[in-house]
Amino acid sequence: MDESYPRDRHEIAAPAGLAVKDFLSMTGAEFPQEAAILPGPHSPGEFAQKLYAYESLNPPVLHYEGEVEPYSLQWFLNIESQRHSRHGRWIPRLLEFSKHSGETLLGLGNGLGTDWLQYARNNADVIVCSPSTSQLGLIRRNFELRGLSGRFIHAQPTCLPLETASIDVVCISSLVPGGETEAMVDQVYRVLKPGGKVLAVTRALYDVDFWFSTLFFWARWLGYPPPSKASRVSCTTARRLKRLFGRFIEHRIHKRQLRRSEVPHIWRFLPLPVLVRLMGRILVLKAFKPLSAAINVQAVAA
Repeated sequence: MDESYPRDRHEIAAPAGLAVKDFLSMTGAEFPQEAAILPGPHSPGEFAQKLYAYESLNPPVLHYEGEVEPYSLQWFLNIESQRHSRHGRWIPRLLEFSKHSGETLLGLGNGLGTDWLQYARNNADVIVCSPSTSQLGLIRRNFELRGLSGRFIHAQPTCLPLETASIDVVCISSLVPGGETEAMVDQVYRVLKPGGKVLAVTRALYDVDFWFSTLFFWARWLGYPPPSKASRVSCTTARRLKRLFGRFIEHRIHKRQLRRSEVPHIWRFLPLPVLVRLMGRILVLKAFKPLSAAINVQAVAA
């Protein structure tokens, strides 16, 4: 992994950052989406461990190994290393970290901005928008500790304070269907330039847990509990995802993220790439705003 960071610093348009002591006192209330996925208790130390596991795509652990201080540069680097290596090697390629140099990219969603800062490292102009000041502060800290620049805007994703047709690429992390998601997608469509691309990452409904609980329904009688309904709320299918982004064109949806150790023994003889495409945990959508939208933009401008 390239660990050399650009040193050209630019003023970051964002609310004042939080002090380290403020980060260390967070319990999960500042991250409602992540807190809902990561069950309690949410003491400050415990939440930092679970947030680490959530962002690095590793199962949550009760005890974080090592003496690295939470929210330090090394803590963020460890997350990045785990997230983008081995089981997450698909992320840099599918999210196209190196293909958007010189373009303006908007980051929406949850997490610590580990993927979005890769675009900044590859000379994209990154804008991050979040309704949570605490989350925005952590993302900003992740950028600043590496000497990377960006704009960090505190605003609702359903009402983006950005000009129409001003963004080249939108990357949505941990897209959660339902609620105000449709309004957010409408805003994404509005701010994208005609021909602009949207990249959306979300949890797959038909993953290994779904197929195990469906095909081996009797396993619950042996002490294997089925996935909770609360954990499935944030999941969706490829068909629903395509419908959600129906105004876009050239949809391509990929299923990724599965460890062989997560697969029931009876299926482990199958090649892992086949298993991933059948029961992977993550869906990645790529789509474009049609060029014909430029006609509407010009009509509004007139």
